[in-house]
Amino acid sequence: MKKTLPILFVSLFALTLVLLAGYGYLQYRNQKVSKIVVHIQRHGAVGFLNIVKIKSIIRKHDEVTGKLIKMVNTHQIEKDIAKNPYVKAVDVYLNLSGDVMVNVTERTPLLRLYNLNKKSCYVDMEGNLFPLSSSFAPRVLPANGYIKAKLINGENIHNKTYQNTSLPGLYLLAKKIEENNFLKASISQLFINSKGNIDMTPELGRYIFHFGNSTDMDVKLENLEAFSKKILAHGGWSKYRRINLQYTNQIVCTKK
Repeated sequence: MKKTLPILFVSLFALTLVLLAGYGYLQYRNQKVSKIVVHIQRHGAVGFLNIVKIKSIIRKHDEVTGKLIKMVNTHQIEKDIAKNPYVKAVDVYLNLSGDVMVNVTERTPLLRLYNLNKKSCYVDMEGNLFPLSSSFAPRVLPANGYIKAKLINGENIHNKTYQNTSLPGLYLLAKKIEENNFLKASISQLFINSKGNIDMTPELGRYIFHFGNSTDMDVKLENLEAFSKKILAHGGWSKYRRINLQYTNQIVCTKK
């Protein structure tokens, strides 16, 4: 009997906790949604998305404010928001206060492409193509010239669609420029010439860097940075018209 009483007490206590938890859960599920709270993660203070836009996407399909928590489908809200081309990732959940919490990560544009058909789109840091915006135009590296590829929003640079085009090389070069502060400040434009090779326009000076194809890219960029710093130190840009980087073991300069 002495052993039975503690076991019975523990069992009753555990049952009480379960009942209280169940009651609390039912109370929570029958609580009404008080508000929608949106957080947008991105580089910079402004971008493609805003809180009003995100809330309008939610309310277009479901006016969740004032709705019972048990009736809110957070998975469907995530799916609706994820359809927006400027959304990289989204997470939606309900907090204990009954708020719908929406965390959105915005795409970070890396490159703006212009093809021969005068179509244009952005490429993000993961290589995804997405459309221009009428409300926001970020300052990113432009790439134009003899780009013959059809630009399809939603496609990725690494897909089979672009395997034999100039886009993978442009994307890789743009990423390497973005990751190097000196090169990022030095290069203003990428251009695919009629031979399918890459030319680069500098921020300062009336000359062209002839980069060639995308092979040995790291070596060429190292040569460019070293050469640029050396020439800049002596103020020698004005006498050159073209700097050829396509040979990995030398830099060939054409004077004006």
